[in-house]
Amino acid sequence: MYGKMMMWAVFAALVGGCFVQQVKAQEETYTGVLQTKGTPGGGATQTQFNFTITKWATQDEIKQLGAILKEKGQRFLLDEMNKLDAGRVYKRGETGNPIALAEKWQNGDNTVITVISARRMSLYETNAKGISTKYPFAFLQVTLNSQGEGSGKLVEAAAIKYDKEKDSFRLDPYGQGARVVSNVKAVK
Repeated sequence: MYGKMMMWAVFAALVGGCFVQQVKAQEETYTGVLQTKGTPGGGATQTQFNFTITKWATQDEIKQLGAILKEKGQRFLLDEMNKLDAGRVYKRGETGNPIALAEKWQNGDNTVITVISARRMSLYETNAKGISTKYPFAFLQVTLNSQGEGSGKLVEAAAIKYDKEKDSFRLDPYGQGARVVSNVKAVK
């Protein structure tokens, strides 16, 4: 079920569907709590973070990014997304990561926000050229109810791939996959 949700979310974010309702661009800030699993014998932790969106992607922009991935591959998509600036994801007191793509649509009474960024990698990680460098994106998707409160998932390291046989896009998480995001609400 989780895999299908993530595959659909990436597809919707990269190609856009007819159900997507374009929202006017205006700066919006949200706060949320990232849940992390504890180690055996240790407790779980919670980290509060914010994300500010300064530009919503148009369907044309999303289609262009999807075409880049389909025709040229993930490396070229990463290069293109590094040029984009649609806001920031950050913990309080930190500068955080730039958001490359932000999309917002209505699903009944719920509002769904999808954010994709080129994740920040340490110099050590980049120079070591380990397997994690093949997962250069971070993916956040939250669903807000009609009161503006909700939850979602954060994938801190992921690859975005195009499956030629199925003619579809998919998110390939690295490591533990998605983490739960709770207590999401707009900052007023």
